[in-house]
Amino acid sequence: IGTLTRRELDVLRGICEAKANKEIARDLDLQEVTVKLHIKTLSRKLGARNRTHVAMIARDRGLA
Repeated sequence: IGTLTRRELDVLRGICEAKANKEIARDLDLQEVTVKLHIKTLSRKLGARNRTHVAMIARDRGLA
C-alpha cells in the first residue's frame, strides 16, 4: 500500500468512527468535496471497493 498522508489518516479515522462525509469535513475544517477526494484516494491506496471496505481494511491493518 502507498503511504497515507496525515490528512488521509484523519479522514480514515472519521470513516472508522462511522461519521458522515459532512461531519468529517466539519471536524477537519475541510470542504465535503475534499473529504470525498480523500476517500477516493484511500480506496485506491488500500484496494477498497467503497468507504465501508476502507474501514474494514483499516481496522484489519490497525490503521485506525
